[in-house]
Amino acid sequence: MPRGKRTVFGMFCTETGARLGTIRLHKQDKKGVSFKEHAKKLKKYSPRVRKIVKVKIKEERHS
Repeated sequence: MPRGKRTVFGMFCTETGARLGTIRLHKQDKKGVSFKEHAKKLKKYSPRVRKIVKVKIKEERHS
């Protein structure tokens, strides 16, 4: 049985707005750090720009 629910976030390129993938995070981890603090550290390769860029995350809702 899961102890805590995680939320699905979509990762988007800050330069082009292209979708780069998904990530599952808790809203707040055990140390009290929110998902926004974790998002500031995320970087990912963007094929449209052909370089590593910072990522912007948005919460996704699945039915």
